[in-house]
Amino acid sequence: MTATDLTEETGHRVVGPERMRWTGWRWRTVRYVAFAAYAVGLLVFIELVGIPTDRLGIYGGILVFLSISVLGHGWAAWWQMMFDWLPFQAVLLAYDYSRGFASPYSDEQVVAKTYPIDDVHNDLGLPLHVQFPIDFDQWFGRFFGGAGLMPTTWVQEHFHPGTSIPLIGLFVSLVYCSHFLVMPTVAVVLWIRNRPRFLIWMRMVIALAVCGVATYILYPMAPPWLADNGGVFPGPPVGRYTSEGFDLIGLHMVGGALSSGQHLVNPVAAMPSLHTAYATLAAGFFWFGKNWWQKTLLACYPLAMGFSLLYGGEHYVVDEIAGAAYALAIIAAWRLLRRRRIRRGAAVVADPSW
Repeated sequence: MTATDLTEETGHRVVGPERMRWTGWRWRTVRYVAFAAYAVGLLVFIELVGIPTDRLGIYGGILVFLSISVLGHGWAAWWQMMFDWLPFQAVLLAYDYSRGFASPYSDEQVVAKTYPIDDVHNDLGLPLHVQFPIDFDQWFGRFFGGAGLMPTTWVQEHFHPGTSIPLIGLFVSLVYCSHFLVMPTVAVVLWIRNRPRFLIWMRMVIALAVCGVATYILYPMAPPWLADNGGVFPGPPVGRYTSEGFDLIGLHMVGGALSSGQHLVNPVAAMPSLHTAYATLAAGFFWFGKNWWQKTLLACYPLAMGFSLLYGGEHYVVDEIAGAAYALAIIAAWRLLRRRRIRRGAAVVADPSW
């Protein structure tokens, strides 16, 4: 079944007229032309403005794309699309705002990018954690023969030794930026190809977001670049290199009008790393039923994200491990609930290998 199925229980598919009523044009041709215009407009936007990373802008573009996909299928198909997507968008936008409210810094500090680390508490009175991730990563470095060298330091010294931007910086920026695009892209593909699996994916995405923001509130933690700004990060200075690779090709990332202010910015949203968590969720969601080489390719994505976050000074190893653990726990819970429903004879979505 596809996204235009309005009666999943019976399997009946809503099919619109083949041609437009007044012009006689084929709806398929109209959709192809509209998709081509959309693609050109998107490329122009990226070239002139930048790669969008704010939730509102990305989902606005998705709604336009999906509206084109249902052209010719009638208002019923369009309203179903809106019904499927708007609740999830509302929850994820609420997540964005609540993430900002979990920040211990004021609007003035966010605007000025002034983030003290001493005697800092959030609204619940919980202190900012700075030393624990440093101690863990030093132990991690010793465990792997690095004599206590911080993994962030090791990666930056080996892959970004000078002031010039290395070619690998473009790879890092692309991987880092994919965090904002992979989750909605997976959702779009699933909605078009398999709506029941789309619903599962979005519920898992929301569950991960809720767990992440709850941890940000209960355990605020300074990332490497912030610990370095506070003068407590061991070793040489930490560079923030996640977006500089786009300078090599004349692009940049843009957060949109709503990206400024405390309501979306939380500099201490480090534990867990949701960049790693969502990369792991994407790989794990499609893991089952795949052969070994497909699983190898899937595993490369969270590993590449983890490397990019260390390279960019955005996360410690410990919060990357925590992010992966959160995602794996949600996948395991989903599999467990699915098996229980099967044992009880309930209807479930077909096996997720597709």
